[in-house]
Amino acid sequence: MLRYKDLDKLASKFKGYIVTGHHQEDYLETLLVQLIRGAGLNSLKTLGPFENNRFRPLVLVPNPIRLALLQNSDWEIFEDESNDSEDYLRNRLRKKVLPILLEEGANPEKIYRNFHELESPRTSHRALNEQHKTGEEQIRRISRQVLESESSSICKYIIDTHLKSLGLHPISTNFLKDLIAKIDSRSAFSLENKESWFWKSVSSDLYILPKYGLFFKESEFDQVRGFLKWNGKTKRIPSGCTTATIQEGDKIFVGGIHREVTELLREREIPVPIRKMLPILKRGTKTVLVCLRMWDARAEDICSDDFRVPG
Repeated sequence: MLRYKDLDKLASKFKGYIVTGHHQEDYLETLLVQLIRGAGLNSLKTLGPFENNRFRPLVLVPNPIRLALLQNSDWEIFEDESNDSEDYLRNRLRKKVLPILLEEGANPEKIYRNFHELESPRTSHRALNEQHKTGEEQIRRISRQVLESESSSICKYIIDTHLKSLGLHPISTNFLKDLIAKIDSRSAFSLENKESWFWKSVSSDLYILPKYGLFFKESEFDQVRGFLKWNGKTKRIPSGCTTATIQEGDKIFVGGIHREVTELLREREIPVPIRKMLPILKRGTKTVLVCLRMWDARAEDICSDDFRVPG
């Protein structure tokens, strides 16, 4: 029998979902288990239809319809032998507590719908729509003051809401713990999951950078017309210049001295995952311009002291 760890690997390999048979009465059982163990508000939203790489179609089906489908189908039902053992809390709740709740009028479907937003799944089609936006519209920034002061559950709600606006899935509980620990350390960090990069400097807000973002696509240079394209923007390149991306040790002559390009980008709080994608201009082997405005229209390009950009 495949374990969840094995299923996770398969789902990741084929970029698919793990489909489970959880239904609305399973939700009530799970909710009771978590409340007994001291879970908080988020326990009410457990067993969502779509969570990370899990898909639970039967939680969307009322129990009478689900049971009728099973009775009138040719599907073979496999019963886990551990379901009969009262050594497990879940089984004791199923046999002793759940029947009382149902007899008293508990409606699993209504309770489930009260605490779940049952809307259309955020599929790749929505992500494709995001790709028609400019790169700047595909970035989310969350106030560091909020993340440093609010509870973990509030932080997760805020982050998940921003991810939802990008057509992405909520973060997992374990990922949230790692993220909160990094934020509380008051240090710069980069974290990634399957869909996004999360970056923050010591003093900046938290950046959420979806991996489908235009800023993670390589730049394109039209040598005939002399135009550079990156991050949904176009820039005319002066004659005699070539385009490149930043390499370790690259320097540019600014303020009368040669400065490390990466150090200048760190000072300007450019997210680390973006730095290796950011286009630069070279004249020969010499770096003469760092195209910051192609990343953020409000920023000024970093221009070498001895390089004049044509008007």
